Amino acid sequence: SSWIVGSAFCLGVSAWFLLKKREHSLATKSILIASVFGFSGAFLTAITGDGSAYQVAQRQPMKLAAMEGLYQGKEGAGLVAFGVLNPAKEAYNDSINPFLMKIEIPKVLSYLSFRDMNAFVPGITDLMEGGYDQLLADGTTVKALSADEKMQRGNKAVEALAAYKTAKTAQNDSLAAVHRAEMEAHYPWFGYGFIPEKNDLIPPVSLVFYTFHIMVILGFFFLGLFLLTGWLSWKDTLHQQRWLLWIALWGIPLAWICSESGWIVAEVGRQPWVIQDIMPTYAAVSALNPTSVLVTFILFAVLFTVLLIAEIGIILKQIRKGPEDVH
Repeated sequence: SSWIVGSAFCLGVSAWFLLKKREHSLATKSILIASVFGFSGAFLTAITGDGSAYQVAQRQPMKLAAMEGLYQGKEGAGLVAFGVLNPAKEAYNDSINPFLMKIEIPKVLSYLSFRDMNAFVPGITDLMEGGYDQLLADGTTVKALSADEKMQRGNKAVEALAAYKTAKTAQNDSLAAVHRAEMEAHYPWFGYGFIPEKNDLIPPVSLVFYTFHIMVILGFFFLGLFLLTGWLSWKDTLHQQRWLLWIALWGIPLAWICSESGWIVAEVGRQPWVIQDIMPTYAAVSALNPTSVLVTFILFAVLFTVLLIAEIGIILKQIRKGPEDVH
């Protein structure tokens, strides 16, 4: 995505020069280079995104369900190309339709998730209630556990670990071995022992859904934009398409929005986990004084805000000067 952001910036600045009827040769060549790198970056991002979707389906199914607003799992699940979530949907197990409207590409989500167009993709309700056939990495299937069952096993793992430590302190190796075996048996659900409420296992669906689709839509937008600007700059006719130059100029903030949307999907979608199924955010705490953390955060926020303002000012000044005035 950094290739897209950098290329969009170069493209936008060069488009501004053409709109101002300045630096025609430099701007046209810069746009051609930016378009090549930008298109390559967008194309590679799409390819790696396909791999990421597969990994998310295997390792973080709740994130995938939130990304697609999928509550009820289905075979041959479609990919939502565009949709509007229903704000009245408050609980995973209510009967309210999660969408006010949606445009769906049939079977694509199943294929992206399991390389099978008819595969079952679990939704949020399925992941919370369990009971569906869960496909494991070795190709076998098991009945998926419910959130309550995972939390029970997680509690057993946490209790067994505490008992193991006590036994080791007492130098009772035989008892420690028993507790260790119990802990290891329930270790895959260890993190669930720290979850206070099972609904905490569901990330903010609306935020994850919309940012994911903003990212995808803008990703395809930039694929088309870089392809078109690259072709027209190669033909040396881009300067005649002022409407496209304005779009390229607005591509600068759109590229940033696209990149940040991806980060929001990654970081918000994984909640409540720091390490999937093993360590929730509740357990990933330090002994630092909250006041120290707050003061440090404020200082860094102020410092980087000042640097950002200064950097933007310098960049805009140099752009207005243009390359001829730099020497």
